[in-house]
Amino acid sequence: MKQTVPLGRVAGIRVGMHWSVLVMVALIAWLLGAGFLPALTPHQPTAEYWEAAVPCAAAFMAALLAHELAHSLVARRYGVPVTSITLWALGGISELGREPPTARADLRIAVAGPAASLGAGLVFGGLAAAVHASGGPGIAVAALAWLGAENVLLAVFNLLPGAPLDGGRILRAYLWRRHGDRVRAAQSAATAGRVVGAVLMAIGIGEVLLWANIGGLLLALIGMFVISAAAAEATAETAAAALAGMRVGDVMTPDPDIGGTWMTVADFIDRIALTSAQAGFPVVAPGGSLAGATGVSRLARVPPPSRASTTLGQILTPVPPTYVAAPDDPAAPLLGHPPLADDLAAIVISDGRIAGIVTVTRLRQIIHREALRAQPTR
Repeated sequence: MKQTVPLGRVAGIRVGMHWSVLVMVALIAWLLGAGFLPALTPHQPTAEYWEAAVPCAAAFMAALLAHELAHSLVARRYGVPVTSITLWALGGISELGREPPTARADLRIAVAGPAASLGAGLVFGGLAAAVHASGGPGIAVAALAWLGAENVLLAVFNLLPGAPLDGGRILRAYLWRRHGDRVRAAQSAATAGRVVGAVLMAIGIGEVLLWANIGGLLLALIGMFVISAAAAEATAETAAAALAGMRVGDVMTPDPDIGGTWMTVADFIDRIALTSAQAGFPVVAPGGSLAGATGVSRLARVPPPSRASTTLGQILTPVPPTYVAAPDDPAAPLLGHPPLADDLAAIVISDGRIAGIVTVTRLRQIIHREALRAQPTR
């Protein structure tokens, strides 16, 4: 899930949100301001409902962030790097740099999120009780009570035993510890996730068809997401198993073709791009340090009349640190990388120089080869 709006850093972790969060905040505010709050506290000025609904919707998204932060902080405690946290319409995603090292760590990372949501639910519920006891506004009591109930519901929902939900992670950790095989455990959790997603879809569709409850559409949508995410996790686990034990040096293309920031697009195309087997290219600065990357699709977007006056330095794509690897780094984490420039999955640096590149095509070839190796020949 790509971040659309950066929100800064929390505890050193880059936090951002997808544009769909704005849609969800608006939807929650509308449901509260036009439905829930007026039903519980009727005959109040319309403006007061919205003055409570909008902050309440924002507070709910903040609670989702707390849920993901709990995962991330526990992950870092076990030495798992956390690249970023992205909020989106149906929750949040913590991007971990690698898998947890042990089943115990996997379990504790998974439990941290629901525990944070449950804690938030108790806090909001306690605040609602305190405001009510002090004779505070009924709208405030209703809004805080809604936040408390929704966070508890979020904790319970996330404990459903199927990936990618936290309950699926807990199931994976249990099976991992029991059988000693993380890949097998992950595949079982993904299968359970597809079952959970199908049940959610069936319940949601049933609500629409049998009881004309339009809210069932959201449940069906969540079920579809769970099925899709579970399938994606199963595929990712299969791929990771194929690369298990391999290092970046084992999968890289050594001594790749590279460009320089000073080269014109026309010169680079004529001298390198037209004869190279690569689709993506590292680009170095005059001193030889990595400056960025480019690819044939980016080169093609430069109008032919401008190619002789445009340099690679003007069109290169910056290279995030996660796309720079050393030959001895494990290869499996590269699977989570969307291509940086066309086919580039990583640029390999050794002793301060570019030693190779890893391409998405090469990783796929290895995964397909290992899948064939695992199949019986008779």
